[in-house]
Order: sequence, then structure tokens, then C-alpha cells
Amino acid sequence: MPRISRRDWLRAGLSGALWGQCAMLWSAPDRQAGANPVGSGGGSRDTAFERGDAVPNFYVRAVTGPLQGKSVCYVCRNGDRPVVMIIARKIIPRLGELLHDVDQQIDAHRADGLRGFGVFIGPDSRKLLPQVQTLAFENKLNLPLTLAAAPAEGPAVRGLSDTAAVAVVLYRNQRVCETFHFADEPIDETLGRAVVEAVQALAEGRSNSPG
Repeated sequence: MPRISRRDWLRAGLSGALWGQCAMLWSAPDRQAGANPVGSGGGSRDTAFERGDAVPNFYVRAVTGPLQGKSVCYVCRNGDRPVVMIIARKIIPRLGELLHDVDQQIDAHRADGLRGFGVFIGPDSRKLLPQVQTLAFENKLNLPLTLAAAPAEGPAVRGLSDTAAVAVVLYRNQRVCETFHFADEPIDETLGRAVVEAVQALAEGRSNSPG
């Protein structure tokens, strides 16, 4: 992957503060794209969202959480905070465990501003609704889970590559810092731990100076 200079990112509109907060996530050698391709055992960084992309505002229907049953834009509500956005077109094995681990990080770093939400995409929302409710109940999730308002298209779908079942998008100031994609297979434990570590780093604002 070609190395992108700080100046290039600044020219693209990425603020110096955001560069510093995301630099460590971007520069770690084991986080390079294609390290574990989708469909070959659990996950990938090959994604529709690119690092530095703006996360668009979009509305979803809340299934769990304090805004249950309402149409809400969580991107709008979370503003410039560090956010974990999980997008799923299918409930794959170990997704509940991953959501639980992410939920724990959010609870532990709430004072740091860390927030998160999940978006589920499907052609039949009536069928998907009880599945999402069960997922939240069985894993004791505080993380708000939602249904995409436009399951066939729209900003939520853009977060997924064509071959991915689940994407985890980490962003701050509505700019993407890192993404993880999972194929239609059980979530690999090693990559699951990498997601949790990246979430913690995002919350704590740990960074390296760009070389």
C-alpha cells in the first residue's frame, strides 16, 4: 500500500488534530488492507469506506436503546465524538460476542466520549426485527441496535463491501479512521481482538507522529 503523507491528507481536508488521533490506527503494520481477505477465514480491511472518508448522516429505526421505535440519525447525535459503527447484512456466528466486547469498551470509555451503534440491513424488516431484539437480549447489549431505513441502498449499505456480511467502522469527527470487514463465516477470534484493541485506541486518542 502506498504511504500517504500528512500533507496529502491535510490537502484532502483532514484536520491536523484528526490526523494525530487516527495516525496510530492507520500506520500499524498489522492493519494493512488485505491482511485477511474476505471469504478466506474471517475478515479484511478491503472496504467500501476509505480512511479519511466523511461518514454521511443517515436515519435508521431504533430497535433497542432509549430511542427504541423512533427514527434517528446516530451519526448526527454523536457529532465529533469517537464512534464505533457496526453494519450487518447478516447475523453471523460470534457477532453477538463481538458486539458484547465492543459494548464493554464503550461503557468503559463513555467518559472519553466513545459512542457506538449497530445497523442491520435486510429485505424484510419484520423478519429481521425479532432477530435483532434477540441478539441484544442474549448478549445483554446496551449498544443501540437499529434497522436501516433504506435496506437496498443508501449510506449504510455503502459501509459494506460487496462480499462482506459485517463491517465495523471506527470514526472520529465523522471521518473514518479504520474499518474491519467480516465474511459470511464465524468471526475469527484474532481479528475480533484486533477490533477491540482498535476501539480502545480510538477512545484513548493514542497516536504516533506521522513519519
